[in-house]
Amino acid sequence: MTSNDYEILIPNKIYPETESISVYGGEELVPPQYGKVFISIKPRTGDFVPNAIKENIKRDLRKYSVAGIVPEILDLKYLYLETDSNVYYNTSLAPNALMVSSTILNNINKLAASAELNKYGARFKYSKFLKVIDQSHESITSNVTTVEMRRDLRLAIDQFAEYAIDFGNEFHISSMDGFNIRSSAFKVLDIGREVYLYDLPNTNKSTGSLGLFSLDAPGSTTPLIERSNVGVINYKTGRITLNPINIVSGKTKDAQQIMEISVVPESNDVIGLQDLYLQLDTSNVEMVVDEIASGADPSGSTYTVTSSYTDRKIVR
Repeated sequence: MTSNDYEILIPNKIYPETESISVYGGEELVPPQYGKVFISIKPRTGDFVPNAIKENIKRDLRKYSVAGIVPEILDLKYLYLETDSNVYYNTSLAPNALMVSSTILNNINKLAASAELNKYGARFKYSKFLKVIDQSHESITSNVTTVEMRRDLRLAIDQFAEYAIDFGNEFHISSMDGFNIRSSAFKVLDIGREVYLYDLPNTNKSTGSLGLFSLDAPGSTTPLIERSNVGVINYKTGRITLNPINIVSGKTKDAQQIMEISVVPESNDVIGLQDLYLQLDTSNVEMVVDEIASGADPSGSTYTVTSSYTDRKIVR
């Protein structure tokens, strides 16, 4: 029984309420897990398939499975995309900035809800996203948009645990001095203040080490290194691994304790690999007057320039 057989069987013959599924063989993993087929299911309602339904699916699949092949059903894993857009517009063609930005956000939400993204194996097409913004209103002259990826790591509170989280896309290294990744605040055993993750690339620019830092004051941008070598990062594969660590609290989301981790992708075209479900999450739009197009500064001598790179905030 092939991976394609599972993809056809589950939604069409057993559980038609499934919205989307991803199936891949264990031999595709690093390291490989031979003899297993991994199945990730997106239900039509809710974010996760209840354990009872998982067991029912596994039981029913045994009727069709080849001997020696073990199906494993995984929880849905979201890969969130966060975009930040500076949109230039001609004031003479727009009633006001709020109206234009509202139209842009409405079109972005339509794209986020479309079948193009809401499936396994989806790809966020950066050029198409820019086009959605540019074509939202006749007053828009251009936009400069940055993209970040985010995963929410569910925490095992008050116990030592090892964590591994995959982004499925290569990370961009903006500085060999580190702090290329950002995390939300969390607390660990034996450190009194809140800490955050930081990375330090190796000279090969493929891997690096992870550490913990705190801030010298609330709202500060000065890091205080609390602990080094608490894990490793693979920039090429997009995998972050934490050594056994006792996390006592994190960020609360949907009654779960989590840690948000965000990175800049090496390519703005982001792929939902294997069991990662691509989700366009937060989109910030800031309107900027195009002074050249609006006639306020035809020569462009005071034209406002927006960076094409994300700012280097060290925390979320």
